Parts: sequence; structure tokens; C-alpha cells
Amino acid sequence: MKKLHWLIAVVLVMAVAVPVVDVSVPALRTADTALAQDGETEITFWHFWGSPVRRTAIRRVVAICESQLDGIKVNEVFKPWGEIWTANIAAVAAGTGMPDVIVEDRPQLPRIAADGIEQSLQPYIERDGLDTSVFWPFVWEQTLYEGESYGIPFETDVRVLFYNKTLLDEAGFDRPPESWDELWEYADALDQWNEDGSLKRMAFFPLYGNVGLDLWAMTNGHEWVQNGRPVIDDPVVLETVQWLQQWIERYGGWEKVQEFLAQYGAPPNDAFMSNAVVMKVDVAGYHSQLAFYRPRTTLADGSQVNMEWSAGIIPYKVQPATWSGGFALSIPTGAAHPDEAWEFIKCASGYEANVSWARDTYAIPTYMEAAYDPVLMAEPIWQFFVSSMEHGKLIPYVPEYSNWYNDTIGLMQEDVWYGTLSAEDMLADAQALVDAEF
Repeated sequence: MKKLHWLIAVVLVMAVAVPVVDVSVPALRTADTALAQDGETEITFWHFWGSPVRRTAIRRVVAICESQLDGIKVNEVFKPWGEIWTANIAAVAAGTGMPDVIVEDRPQLPRIAADGIEQSLQPYIERDGLDTSVFWPFVWEQTLYEGESYGIPFETDVRVLFYNKTLLDEAGFDRPPESWDELWEYADALDQWNEDGSLKRMAFFPLYGNVGLDLWAMTNGHEWVQNGRPVIDDPVVLETVQWLQQWIERYGGWEKVQEFLAQYGAPPNDAFMSNAVVMKVDVAGYHSQLAFYRPRTTLADGSQVNMEWSAGIIPYKVQPATWSGGFALSIPTGAAHPDEAWEFIKCASGYEANVSWARDTYAIPTYMEAAYDPVLMAEPIWQFFVSSMEHGKLIPYVPEYSNWYNDTIGLMQEDVWYGTLSAEDMLADAQALVDAEF
């Protein structure tokens, strides 16, 4: 089995002029391979974008493609996160009920491909002479299994530190924290407690948002896969776990933290928009939710003002790092209309659709030129998002044990946070489980 090992470090040069692209037709569609239809074929497209912002955005993408693909109608179907993939696996196993196109978690594609859940798109790519160089190299590499692609990149992301600028300004800070040490300083100034000693406002919590031990260890200089093998039981990882435990203890323990955060839900009622958390790590697309809901902030004198927010690098100890995941469009094995599905995928992954999606959602386009769309580049925060991709990393795919992180340290962490398992034992046990697979 071919091993796919990569470390992602994509440097985007901000001074590059925005290319002029003819978007009168989908950039990835090859005219002489478009299907000739006698009537109309309806394809089913599963996705998990159900928020007002993203549901509208994906419908715009569908509308763009339906207007350019004669005889193809797209039935977009929302499936909740997580459920979408289990439902697809069950349908493929049963041989019926799968969609024609599905949004796949791109970093998981090699594992999904190895299990035969999605079909190889390589025959279509070679038939149509698809120019794969239009995508960021790392997003294309993630779609490959044994040299063949199992999904066309649709969007990528980058994680950053969002912060309530209004509250930082009120506390006397003119910039966000950039290091682990500075996080403690900011927390001392921004945390608030009720008279009974319960938590009123949390400055920052490193396990709230779109972030976890995996990324924090990277900011401490750790490489999770070395020489093709996962490295878990390592002093750097132990130090990172202990740092996370300090934050848990600061806020009264894991149970207290969970009780506090459980008071808040999804946007616009999440802890950040509700002013219960001042800073959080999340994907660039969170900016679109903030722009849509326009939250308010209560100042120390009790007055309310419109929240000003911005984004900075994820605070680090050793090196800047961020996580660039994202999604691809795939065709499940056994899909009823693979040819039509392929035409839709080419359109949806092209320049025009990628720009439309990015303008609505602030997800980073996988189509490189689309990231430099002049409307997007007019916003300083978008320029920051794109430049942050320089620090993007992912844990490399390990074919011998593709789900090693989630199966081991991912399952054990909560016992450590509750204090029923020592950090040292967790790391040693997780390493032993991984090593047994090699």
C-alpha cells in the first residue's frame, strides 16, 4: 500500500496580482465532455451546511451550476454533521440510497477510499484533462489514495484566534495575545467572577472553539508523525497536556467548565457572541457568522454597543501553527448518476462557484485564484486569513493505522480532564496501542 506522507506548509504571496479569469463558464468544465441530455436528470447532493449563511451559500453554488449544466438538476439535501457520513457508509454497504455527490472530510479521504466508500475520480480526471494545478498543492494531495483522486477539493479553512476587540480595548490591550504566556496575562485582566465565586466571563479556554490538543501540541513544536509513525508519548505532548490542565483548573475543573459552556448554544447564542468568552480559536468562516448576526457587547458601565471583533494568530509557545482542513466533493460507490455528478463537481469546484462560496462563507477557496478575488481582498481580515495559511499543518495520513489519533488519545483525553487518568499514563497507553499496529 502506498504511503501518503506530507507536511502542509503553504506559503501564499500576497503581492501577486489577481489573475483575470473568464468565468462565463465553469473553470473546471471541459466543453466537449459536457453531457448531451434528452430531458433532465436529477442528481442528489448531500451536504451538512444548515445554518442560514451556509445553506443560502450552497444554494447559490447549486444555482450557478444548474444554469450552466444543461439537463442536470441538483437536489441539495441537508444531513447533520457526522450523520451524513454514517448514512452514506450504510447506503454504500446496502447498495442503495447513497447520494450522487457528497461533501467529504478531505483529510479523511485516503481512509474512506481504502474502505471503498467513494469511487476513484481518476478516470474522469484523465478523460477530461482536468488541470489539478489550479488547486493549492496540499488540498489536492489530500484527495489522493494510491495515486488516484477520490474527491475534488471544494473548500479549505484556516484556524485563527477571534477576539472581542471591544472588550480588549476596554481592558487596555491594543492587540491580541500572541504567546502562551500572554494568554495568562490577558486572562488575568479579562476573567470575571460572580459574588458567589462562580464564573461570569471566561477570557479564553483552549478547548473551546475549533481546536484541541492536536493543534496546541503543534504550537509547542510537536510533529505528530515522524518517519511515518505516530509519536504520542513525548515530553512536548506531556507539557502541552499539562498546560491544558492548568486552564481547566483555573476555571474550577472540567465539570465546572462544561456547565459554564453548556449555557450557550450555536450562533448567535454561542459563548463568544454572548460575551461569555472573550477570545476563541475557530475557522475563518466564523467571521461570516459574526457578520451575519452582528452581536452586541456589554461594557463595564452596563451600556451596550455593537461588538467589534477581529482575528490574530493562534498563540504559540515554540512556533506559529494552524490547522487547514476542509472538504471535497466525492461520488459514492454505486451512485446512480456518476457522469452527471462529475459534471456538477467540476462546476462547483471551479472559479466562479468557489468565489461565490467564499464571499458568502469566508471559507478559503481551494481554487487558488479565487482566494485573490478582488472583492474579498478588499477586506484586511480576508488578507489576514489568506496569509495565515502560511502556517497551515495537518497530521499526515498513516495507512497502517489511519484513525490512530481518534481511536487512542482522542478517546482518552476526557479521563485526563476529569482527573481519573494521569497524563503520563494516557500518553503511554496511547503510544502502546499505536505501536501494536506496526
